[in-house]
Order: sequence, then C-alpha cells, then structure tokens
Amino acid sequence: MTHHPRHKGGKSTRVQDVGSVPRVLIADADPNTQSVTKIYFEDEGMAVTFVSSFREAQEELSGKEYDLALIDLALPGGTALELLEWIRDQGLTTAAVVLAASMDVQEALAALHLGAYDFLLKPFHLSQLAFAAQKALERRRLLLENLSYQRDLERRVEEATADLRKANEALYDTKEYLERLLDSSTDAIFTVDREFNISYTNRGAKAMLGDPGNQLEGMPVSAILARGESEVLELQEDLQVGPVYSHESVLRALDGRLISVIASCSYVRDQSGNIRSVVVLCKDITRQKQLEEELKELSIKDGLTGLYNHRYFHEKLREELERARRQRRPLSMLIFDVDHFKQYNDTHGHLEGDKVLRTIGEVIREHTRGYVDTCFRYGGDEFVVLLPDTDESQAEGVAERIRLAFEEKKFGDCTLSVGVMEYRDEISPESFFAKADQIMYDAKRAGGNRVYSVR
Repeated sequence: MTHHPRHKGGKSTRVQDVGSVPRVLIADADPNTQSVTKIYFEDEGMAVTFVSSFREAQEELSGKEYDLALIDLALPGGTALELLEWIRDQGLTTAAVVLAASMDVQEALAALHLGAYDFLLKPFHLSQLAFAAQKALERRRLLLENLSYQRDLERRVEEATADLRKANEALYDTKEYLERLLDSSTDAIFTVDREFNISYTNRGAKAMLGDPGNQLEGMPVSAILARGESEVLELQEDLQVGPVYSHESVLRALDGRLISVIASCSYVRDQSGNIRSVVVLCKDITRQKQLEEELKELSIKDGLTGLYNHRYFHEKLREELERARRQRRPLSMLIFDVDHFKQYNDTHGHLEGDKVLRTIGEVIREHTRGYVDTCFRYGGDEFVVLLPDTDESQAEGVAERIRLAFEEKKFGDCTLSVGVMEYRDEISPESFFAKADQIMYDAKRAGGNRVYSVR
C-alpha cells in the first residue's frame, strides 16, 4: 500500500488547473542531462525550467506551480531525498522522478517512500524518461481529480448539513436528496461510525463490492480491507493528523474478488466539533493498476527475444542474491556469448542475425524453469540466466543442454561459449557477474562452443 500527499496539520494542498500547459522543473547540474531532457519535454509541448542547486529548486517550487520535477540525487546544496521531504511538507502536488548516476536500493526505496514516482539511472534512454514522466503526470492528474472530487463532496455535504440545522421540518426531504446525490456516483461512498463499522453505502459501493441488498451495513470496515484490522489502525492514526487523500488500498468484495482503489477519508463533526462519523470515497483503479503492470513488463523486456533486458538484470540479481543469502541456498549464473555471430550477421544480413538471437531466447526458455529461473538478453549477442537453488554442477548440466540444443539448430558456424559460476558469500553482485563473464571469455578464447566453470 502506498500513501500519497494529504492534508497534514491544517496545511492545504495547492491545486493547479489540470488543463494548463505542463510545467517541468529540471533540478540537475549536469549539462548533458539538461540537454537531453530539454529536447524531450519541449518537443512534448511542455514548459521547462532548469536549476542547478537545492536552494534554486526550493525557490522555484515555492514561487511557481510545477507539474513535474526531475531531481538529481546528488543535487548541490542538498540531496533529492531532502527536497522530496520538503515538497511533501509544503503540501505541493508536484510529481517527482529521481535521477541517479548509480543504483542504491536503499536510496531508491527512500525516494519512492517520500513520494517519487520512479528512480532512473543515468544515462537513460528517452523511452525510459518518457515512460516515467508520462506515468508520473498521469498519477498527479488522478490525485488532483480525486482532491477536487473530495472537496466538492465535502462542500455539498456541509451545505446540506447547514440546511438541516436551519430547517428541521425538511429533514426527510433533505435526507432523500443526499441519498440520491450519493447514489448518482459510480464511485463507492461509505459512512463509517466511530467504531469503524459501516453505517451507510451508496449504490456505487454496493455494485463495487457485490452487495445486492444491505449486507455491508453494520459490517466492520476491516472485513472489506485486504489488509484487515492493521489497515484500520493505520487509517485511524492518519486521521488524527487530518483528512487522508489518495490512499491506495485493496478492497475485498463479498464474493472474494480483490479491487484496487484510491481512497479518501475524512471525519464528519457536529456543531461542537465532536466526531460523528467518517466519510470514505473509493475510486476503482483496478484497470489502471493492470495497465501499469503491463507497461512495466514491457519496459523490462527485450523486444526481439522476449527475455528480460539489461535494465532489469541488475535489479533481479540483487534480489536473488539477497534471497540466496537469507535462505542459505545456492544460486548459479550462466553467461552465454554467440561464437562467430558478427561474421554470420555480416554475411547473411541483420534479419538472419535477429533469427539467431530469437532462437537462442527460445532455446534458453525451453531448458530453464518457468517462474523459477530468470533469463536475460544482456546486450548484443550476450545472454544471462540466473538459476536459484542450483549449484555449479547442476548449472553446468543446464548450460550444456542449452549449448547442444542451439548447436543442433545449425546457424552456420554460430555456437555458444558459456561461463558458469555459483555465488559465494564473500563477493559482491558486481564481482559475481564480472567473474562469470571472465569465465565465459576463457571458454571463447579456448575455441568456443564449450561450457567453462570455476571447477
């Protein structure tokens, strides 16, 4: 679950007209980054401003409303993490993407927890920048729409409540009006009593959670939250600070379906300021989450072979190494290089060369375990396979089967040189990859079409 900007300590969130020309702040002292980002954003019709230091970024963000900020992690005068924390404390709605020269998992996680949409490694491709920027701007647009919707609903409820106090004789008619108003929304709207039991659901809530009657009313909120009571306690704690906006959650329908939502919650108080209930508004974002997952999958896949790409390899390698250390289980790596590929490609043309690479991808998938092993096209004609729960001897067997299977495809003189190595606790991820790569080159120098290992 992810928390997004909300009112804290009475500070209001500044909202910009969604329809205006997007404004982008580039906080990076690197002229190469400024040049690349300027070309992309101006071509997209956005207004771009550059700053080179932490203080300049604060001054710009204080004086103007920006839709998106690209922030260098090592910004002169302060870090991107400090700037993200400042943006959050100021109640700004600016979407943020952090740029960094090297990957540090803890810094990346800290940036995401502070509200950054993505963490891009330099140098990055324009496709990576475009994907991160577009998704960050889309997330901001949804946040602004939700804030506007919530405030409008609160205003109308306040107006209706004032009418009730002035004209008790019209109580029944006003209640009917409010229920029709709430039932006209396709989003799920709940009122919750002080014990966090559901006291009212609109038609949208019943449709979302599959309630044909009134089963939801009287039910504890924890029963429809996938995280149950722990999430209720978290929301109660957050509500003590102020209204909660853009809280991502997962609801459990009465038939067991899981529904991704973005929710807003706020207390309803009586004239004396005492808490009467909680109003909860939930917008279904299941399709949006599915699209995000599909786009993420595309961004980490190699278009030619269907294997994972170089960008995803380093993330997955660290993840698998951590699991191997924690569970004290073996982990092996295979690195493949195609012998005589350049000569074959030059002689037969790029289409035939692409066919060789696609075939290697197919052979690797056929001889590895789906949902266990992870296969990558590292770059050019070099491939990598991570084999969890596999020692060096077993990995040699997998490598040999792949080598023989590809040799049988008979693409001229093209064969595979394979380096095999099992992970050892004392080496870093970078050293692990470098040693396996060196073993592969030893196999290549020995004539190719063979499997080499440390043993």
